[in-house]
Amino acid sequence: MAEATYQLVQREDDGFVVEVVRLGALPETAAGFATEAEARAWIAQDKRLWDAADPFRTPASQRWRGY
Repeated sequence: MAEATYQLVQREDDGFVVEVVRLGALPETAAGFATEAEARAWIAQDKRLWDAADPFRTPASQRWRGY
């Protein structure tokens, strides 16, 4: 997905957080994951929900530019 980047970060307490940066939005942090697998599952779900929120969304590189 070109519209968002996800960075998985391990905390000092051995937990995990996910830093999300979306095109045109402020960065977000999702915290409270006990394992890397939980964090990766959340990322996959977030991508599915983001795509489902607007089925007509197209990547910025494919948007019509009027010429």
